[in-house]
Amino acid sequence: MSVSVNTNAIMAMQAVGEHLAQLRNAAGLRQEDAAEKLNVTRYTVSKIERGKAFPTDEQLKTLLRAYKATTEERAAIRAIINQGRSFGRAWWEQPRFRKLFQGDSYRYFYIEDAAERILVHSGTYVPGLLQTQEYIEAIAAFGQAHESAERREVFTEARLRRQHALSRRQLMAFDALCLESALRAVVGGPEVMRKQLDHLLTVMERPNVTLRVIPHSAGAPSVSGTPFSVFDFPGESNRPVVFQEKVTGEMLDEEPAEVRRARRKFADLAAHALSPEGTVRFIEEIEKDL
Repeated sequence: MSVSVNTNAIMAMQAVGEHLAQLRNAAGLRQEDAAEKLNVTRYTVSKIERGKAFPTDEQLKTLLRAYKATTEERAAIRAIINQGRSFGRAWWEQPRFRKLFQGDSYRYFYIEDAAERILVHSGTYVPGLLQTQEYIEAIAAFGQAHESAERREVFTEARLRRQHALSRRQLMAFDALCLESALRAVVGGPEVMRKQLDHLLTVMERPNVTLRVIPHSAGAPSVSGTPFSVFDFPGESNRPVVFQEKVTGEMLDEEPAEVRRARRKFADLAAHALSPEGTVRFIEEIEKDL
């Protein structure tokens, strides 16, 4: 099942990886054996088999030869790769985005694009997919004050492009929490924040978007500001992923225990949040004070 052009490419990579892993196992070879034949690390083979990247043409030739793949098997795998590549480059593959975003921050783009449901706790910020351009620019002006104007522009453009995931043909369910402080902070000045609050009220009318605020009156939960997200994907074979922002950097984790922990944390926080309807009224009251 696919939810967008970019998701089709991701599913193609996963299909190729699964086929190659099956052929390797049938040939009685380990990932280490395949890595030796390719003159790469086992991690590279694992990355291909987990559907994180297509093998190069030379790597594919070497693997198919080593696995003694039949003509039919070779043709099937090449067809999937060609189909996956035919979907074109995703916006984040453009050089300016690859240059600015690295590691899990870069992987986040295609993980988010492939998701059918996202749980988000954005802490002291308005959720990224719900931010206005002016709000993003204000955040970048402070958080990246020592970076070039060009880098800040690319950062802003990337965040705005990500928001298309909320309006694609097969809607992604977006369930977000934020703290009251995220709504009361006058980011960028009164006019910018007023526009941001108006935008939240508008986007909350969409059937696939839920936003709930954790008020100061909730006590301890209202100061739980560490952001995290949980991604669910179509297809039973695609495991959920959790994204957490930590002191050591941003991290994506597929470990079931980490995913369960994040889901419990989200549920605990949600239990102290206002309802979506209550959040609308809350935003309207805050806006009156600006």
